[in-house]
Amino acid sequence: MRSQRYGSDLTDAQWQAIAPQLTGRRPTKHHTRHILDALLYLAKTGCQWRYLPDSFPPWQTVYYHLRRWMARDLLTGLVHHLRRLVRRNAGRNPSPSLAIIDSQSVKTSHVGGPRSFDGGKKVKGRKRHILTDTLGLLLAVIVHPAGDNDSQWSARLLDRVQGCAPRLEGVLADQGYAAVPTMLIWRLFGWLWKVVERDPAQKGFVVVKQRWVVERTFAWFGGYRRLSKDYEARPAVSEAMVQLAAIRLMSRRLG
Repeated sequence: MRSQRYGSDLTDAQWQAIAPQLTGRRPTKHHTRHILDALLYLAKTGCQWRYLPDSFPPWQTVYYHLRRWMARDLLTGLVHHLRRLVRRNAGRNPSPSLAIIDSQSVKTSHVGGPRSFDGGKKVKGRKRHILTDTLGLLLAVIVHPAGDNDSQWSARLLDRVQGCAPRLEGVLADQGYAAVPTMLIWRLFGWLWKVVERDPAQKGFVVVKQRWVVERTFAWFGGYRRLSKDYEARPAVSEAMVQLAAIRLMSRRLG
């Protein structure tokens, strides 16, 4: 038992839902729950690795396990597992039939790594490209330089969902994806691709029907200080931080 508990820690009920996905592998000196609690604390508070409180395992150990879990796609599997549980609890089919795609440009820190300038948003950094279901629950994430056009990465993002949502039939996008060939998405994935256009007569910010869900997900992520900027040198670690935020958001719905 850890000496101190934090608001970001998993409850017993939440851990029971997660444990089968992370335990049962080779024995470790530190309890797997404590490793995950440390990662959730990091994502929520935005602290540096070296400033993880002493009540958690050493930061080197926590980072080592994060890299192991990333290499084995355990965080990805956990996101899919929790999404199915949350959808079932909400009276929905575990697999969505409709998804929404969008991206968010964020500044990067001094740590380096691939980045570029997004002329539209006037941001030098990276883009978080996400796909969610109609409840706003994460389906997939990919991080890339901000200067790259959304259409360049859409197919690679969609490819990460293949086999994980067997009922998926369609994907909604905004006008930033107008260059994506509809027939290409159909031939590659068998999904309908629809660009939702805003009314040209409307001025300023307008909530677009159905697509507001993914905007709300980005707002949820805004409550995690590790995501206020992209602090990671590697885009793959940036993706893991988004997944950790999604894991905490979904686990909180389970108790």
